[in-house]
Amino acid sequence: MAIEGDLRDMSLPTLVQLVVHERGQARIEVENKGNKGFLYLAEGELHHVELHRGSGDAVVAEEVVYELLTWREGAFKIEKDVPPPERSVAHSWDYLVMEGLRQLDEQGVVDEGEESEESLADMMADLSPDDAAMLQNLLAQHSEKEEDEMASKSEQLKSLLNELVNSSTDILGAAVVDSDGLLLASALSGSLDGNRVAAVTAGLISLSSRSAQQLGQGGVKQTLIQAENGNIIAIRASDRASFVGLTPVGVNLGMAFMECGDAAAAVGKIL
Repeated sequence: MAIEGDLRDMSLPTLVQLVVHERGQARIEVENKGNKGFLYLAEGELHHVELHRGSGDAVVAEEVVYELLTWREGAFKIEKDVPPPERSVAHSWDYLVMEGLRQLDEQGVVDEGEESEESLADMMADLSPDDAAMLQNLLAQHSEKEEDEMASKSEQLKSLLNELVNSSTDILGAAVVDSDGLLLASALSGSLDGNRVAAVTAGLISLSSRSAQQLGQGGVKQTLIQAENGNIIAIRASDRASFVGLTPVGVNLGMAFMECGDAAAAVGKIL
């Protein structure tokens, strides 16, 4: 049984995430102005993608995803238990989406906001009862698994930071923050507010990044602030998160950077 709908009601990233969390085999077909895209997923990963422009030959390349992300209208169809014909995709789906959205943002194509509940409800009303029930089940499973994964990651991050702070003589406090300044986990002394640390650190990293780019030095990997009462070390752990370590004055910065670097790598693996 296939699930069919309109891309105006549910975007391609949302469709893929639903299938990814099912971890089975499936093919997503999207159609826009006579062009068709096919995405094959298996075991929670994107394996193969191809684009058919009109009656021309198929284009098989993971970069096709970037074009498919621009399709804001058209039809989609999800067919389960369809195996991928080959493995043509090397990068993860998350990476391709982030890179695709980055490119769209640079081109000024990305719209603000997400699909509304009303549009989703409209789409559900247009589906057959069986298709609507199947899609509703997929949405519920996706939400539950996402919450479980976030809770698990949060616990792992907190355990990692506590172990680092308790075992290190160089690191007095640590936190993991995302690029929007939200606190993901922390191990700080009682006098420090984790949310304040997250907000300040995000601003620090953002300012450092802009400064480096203006000077033609590329992206920032790590930042050091030496203050009167101690040091702040921020190291990028992933595309969306950074590790922050607080040290006392007079610490061996080489050792501190090594510990913080190891911690940032461990955070990246968890995320």
